[in-house]
Amino acid sequence: MPPTGDIVLCAGELSGDMHAAHVVAELRARAIARVVGMAGAHCAEAGMDVRHHHRDYAVIGFTGVLAGLPKFYKLERTMKSLIDRASLFIAVDYPGLNLRLCEHARRRGVPVLYYIAPQVWAWGAGRVQRMRRCVDRVAVVLPFETEIYRQEGMAVEFVGHPFVVDHELPAPRPDGKRQWVALLPGSRESEVRHILPLLVATARVLARLRPQTRFVVAQSPVVAENIYQDALRGFDARLERDAVEALAGACAAVVASGTATLQSALLETPLAIVYRTSALNYALARRLVTIDRVGLVNVLLGSEVAPEFVQERAEPDEIARAIIALVEDSARRDATIARFRALRASLGGGTGARRVAEMALELRAGGAAA
Repeated sequence: MPPTGDIVLCAGELSGDMHAAHVVAELRARAIARVVGMAGAHCAEAGMDVRHHHRDYAVIGFTGVLAGLPKFYKLERTMKSLIDRASLFIAVDYPGLNLRLCEHARRRGVPVLYYIAPQVWAWGAGRVQRMRRCVDRVAVVLPFETEIYRQEGMAVEFVGHPFVVDHELPAPRPDGKRQWVALLPGSRESEVRHILPLLVATARVLARLRPQTRFVVAQSPVVAENIYQDALRGFDARLERDAVEALAGACAAVVASGTATLQSALLETPLAIVYRTSALNYALARRLVTIDRVGLVNVLLGSEVAPEFVQERAEPDEIARAIIALVEDSARRDATIARFRALRASLGGGTGARRVAEMALELRAGGAAA
């Protein structure tokens, strides 16, 4: 008999929602089962029954999580109740909640597929060992991650990065069609409130040093427009709802550490990476994170190709000078773009969401681990 029950999926952030939508579309095209759970607009448009929207749980840092604990406890209870009646659980990134849901699924005998695996290379080996106990298969999007999981005896497969294999990003534009400096303060409200004032201060310095510079600010779809307008009051910058468009048309970018750093690199837009949070959040993160670089693009390239400005180093004058160098130093710009092209080549080679959907259906039919 074919398995019954919904496929439950949990994608707790904007980037996970975007990537998971391709998987949902592949599953829905096969008309095998309903997909329900936590995600956002992208998965909803692909045919998922979204019971919880990620925008309602968007916090940053340890203090943000603590403040929202009652809401998160309720979310976890309702997601567990969905898993109790499921035929498969698909976790997409978001390890804080997803690892607990994976453990619950294992206790209930529900098979588990993890897509967009947690960044265990940044947070230490503990998460890998925890995953080994409750995850049946892992679909990774960064090629070096396969060896990490294989060493732990887990069934893992590199499926290619969705930015490349699922064609989430357009082809890079030539320099002649790049007209502004892009400012990307993050995708969550707490992140935008913390980082956008720094980016605006940087832009003011840039405007003074390089008066011909135009600015475009990427607006997150889950953050209210008035938050941007308040921060930009008295400064000439255009709001752009499409972060990819903001990056694609930019000669350089200032980007909050996160998924957008990789988007910038794959669009061949040289960038400076910034990260600033409360002193408490930063102190706690430094005790847990095991890598020296905060930008994903730099982690993948193994060096600081995109200059990083973290915490007390995140000063507008320094960031502005770095952006001017990225725009005006042609040798450095060419070398940076060459590294970005090599990175794009390394992230292809799989069939992306199609393969993830196949892995999901194999697990659902009883083919748990290779």
